[in-house]
Formats: sequence, structure tokens, C-alpha cells
Amino acid sequence: MPYETIKYEKDDGFAVITLNRPKSLNALSIKMWQELNHALDIVDNDDDIRAFIFTGSPRPDGRPCFCAGADLKEMAGFTSDGVLEGSVEEAPANVTLNKPSGVKNFWALRQPKPAMVPTFEKITWSPKISIAAIDGVCTAGGTEMALACDLVVASETAQISDMHVKNLGWIGGAGGTANMAWRVGVSKAIELCCTGDIIDGKEAHRIGFANQVWSPDQYLGKAKEIAQKIGGMRLAAVIMTKATICSVQDMDRKSTLRYCDDGFATLLAEQDTADFGPQRWVDQH
Repeated sequence: MPYETIKYEKDDGFAVITLNRPKSLNALSIKMWQELNHALDIVDNDDDIRAFIFTGSPRPDGRPCFCAGADLKEMAGFTSDGVLEGSVEEAPANVTLNKPSGVKNFWALRQPKPAMVPTFEKITWSPKISIAAIDGVCTAGGTEMALACDLVVASETAQISDMHVKNLGWIGGAGGTANMAWRVGVSKAIELCCTGDIIDGKEAHRIGFANQVWSPDQYLGKAKEIAQKIGGMRLAAVIMTKATICSVQDMDRKSTLRYCDDGFATLLAEQDTADFGPQRWVDQH
């Protein structure tokens, strides 16, 4: 499928999805939502991919940009019930991963009911590892996209904010306030969301919004390094690791430990288990 608003590139064990509406600061349009959904289905279906990166095309004048949020001109067409006039039907349902296995079914059990912004839910609940590589403007829906990802790699010159309250008198429709609190803590989330203050990459790293911060000429390469490392790991183990780690966000401690035990047993039952485990380590050493 040829894309008009994004770029999709597959690399060694990972994929890079570039938001590509530079004249509109990579704003999220209807077309972009559709194309993102399609690309995410490809990611989830491709067993050669373990991780995927989101980044943004620079502005026409060369300045960096991640995403300025939803396309407000299109948003003006929203009806009172939250439906965008002239939009397509709901996003396509999640696609079942190739080669069904116990690990992939184990992951699917944790998925919640559909949300208002299913594309961001698909990012969060993808069994693959998602990475936001940010430089330049990242606000509103762009920030929500970053928060939906598992990891964030920021440039020192990133301009990260949540302008929903300040500019629109809204909160984000993709769980951004809750995800912000999960990422940086309740008090800091209230400060950022209610003031609309802009923070750079160094501050984002200091407060835990970003996992790593690098110079503008390094951040994307470093994000790819992480993705390539993950891309070389056993797929089933990556999926199970993400599932069991994320369980601490919606289970009590005893339940998470039981979930981890169940996950370990499920992983051992995979068809490719004989190729891994202690014997593989012994053979290599």
C-alpha cells in the first residue's frame, strides 16, 4: 500500500514509521490515522519485526518536528457525539498475529475493550516494542502518541508539552492525562497538563518522560540502536517480557507474580523453546 502521510521502512528486526506531513507539523489527519492503522497491522503481523519506531519529518525549513497533535481543521468537523463528519468507519479490528502461539494468545488476554482513539491503543497493546524518537515540536496528540509508546528517546532540543487544556479547554482523547501520570507521576502530570509548559529533552529525561536523551544528530540513531538490539532477540521472549512487565500497571502484586509464573510456563511450551534456554548458552560457551 503506497502511503501519502507516513513513511514505512523495515530494517533489521525493526521498522521505522515516519509521520510525514511537514507543512502541517505532522498533524494527525484522518488519512494519517488510516495509514498508521495499516502500518501497525503490518508490524503486528510480521514475525521478523520485534520493535518499531515513530519519528517525524522535519518542517519545510529544516527545523525538526515530531507531531503537533490532531489536525485542528479536521477536528472542527467533530459532531457532539465525537464522530468526525465525513470520516470512515471505525478503524480495522486488530489483526491476529501470524503463527498463532500460546505466547501471543497470552498477550492478547490483557487487551482492553476498544477506546476512543483505537490507533493509540494499537500502539500500547501491540506485542512489539514501540519507541518514540522525538525532536522539535511534540504536543497534544503528538505527546499522547509518545506516551502510548513503551520507550521514548528524545533530542536535547525536543519541545514537549500537553497543550490540550491551554489551547482547547479539553483533555486528550487517548488517555494522555492518565498515561502522563503513569510516566512522570501524578503531581508532575498535573503540572504539565494544566499549565501547558514546554520541556526540552533533558528535562523530559530528568522527570522520567524519556528513557534517553541525546544530541539532535544522535537521537534517531540511538533509537535505532535500541530497536536493532531488541530486533535480535527471540520474538516470544520479547512479547512475554512486555506482557509481564506491563502487568504491574493493572494488577496487584500477587496477581502479577502469578501472571509471570503462568507466562514462564507458556513460554516453555512454545515450539521453538528447544532452540533456546540453558542448552543454547552451554553450546555457545
